[in-house]
Amino acid sequence: MISILFLFGCRPEQKSSVIKVGLTHGKSHSFSQALEYFSTCLEEKSNGRLKVKIFHSAQIGSEKEMQEMLTIGSLDICLSGILNTYEPLFTLFELPYLYKNREHAIKVNTGPIMREVASSLEDNGIVLIGFYENGFRNISTSNKAVNHPSDLAGLKIRTPENPAQIQTIKALGGIPTPLSFSELYTALIQGVADGQENPLQNIWYGRLYESQKYIAKTQHIYNSLYITASKRLWESLDLNDQQLILDCIKQSSMWQLEYMRKLDLDLEEKMKSEGVTFTYPDKAEFVTATEPAYEEMYKILGENARRIVQAIRNID
Repeated sequence: MISILFLFGCRPEQKSSVIKVGLTHGKSHSFSQALEYFSTCLEEKSNGRLKVKIFHSAQIGSEKEMQEMLTIGSLDICLSGILNTYEPLFTLFELPYLYKNREHAIKVNTGPIMREVASSLEDNGIVLIGFYENGFRNISTSNKAVNHPSDLAGLKIRTPENPAQIQTIKALGGIPTPLSFSELYTALIQGVADGQENPLQNIWYGRLYESQKYIAKTQHIYNSLYITASKRLWESLDLNDQQLILDCIKQSSMWQLEYMRKLDLDLEEKMKSEGVTFTYPDKAEFVTATEPAYEEMYKILGENARRIVQAIRNID
């Protein structure tokens, strides 16, 4: 009996592992809130064995820098919208007016087309494990209201470093000015760009409305942010821990999607109270004007890209 008590009394405490997660958006952003949800879920489901440390506000680098950290295993998980740097076909998911509605986009993000395109990321040491919604992108400008595509002629419009968004602004007659999100606030204040395009939550939480007094609700692109893990981390986990992470990511994604359904309406009213003028262009004009962006992307990515776009459009 003494021997048994000795053996059990001296067993070492179970070690906990800390998973480091990075993102460029601030602590109040829905992405950060969703990661807090993920953190709580994972710690509870693992009985404290798996913990999460969140580095928000680009504390450890830009999206591009964090993606590079994933490939060498110096960061465990990051949120990224520029997976096209490793798999160019990711550009297709951000072509203009591709989705019928939010539900259509969610089916694509959780279905076989996404899994097909994402499979090649593993060759670069990255595993796609989920997504959050960034929302529908709208165009903001500093000195001119936008009601028609022609209103964008000659304006320098900041875009992410994403060919689909660059081609979309070109098709609309604007001058695309690619910059990282972390550089955007300063670039707008300094007049490096006349405007930009982002979902309302990015415009609000990034305080972009301080220099952008007009927002056109073009909703031209549905924007996802992808949850990516280092393959080195992923392969170090057993199947049970992988499933725990996937389950908690899925739960946090469902929470964030529901949150986003209500957020746009609230943020539109908040920005109006800050003096921002909203316009509501006829989307049909913008759908027609942005059609050339598709052909430009097919030239760059080939006929497989056309097949993928058609498959997306065929989903009910």
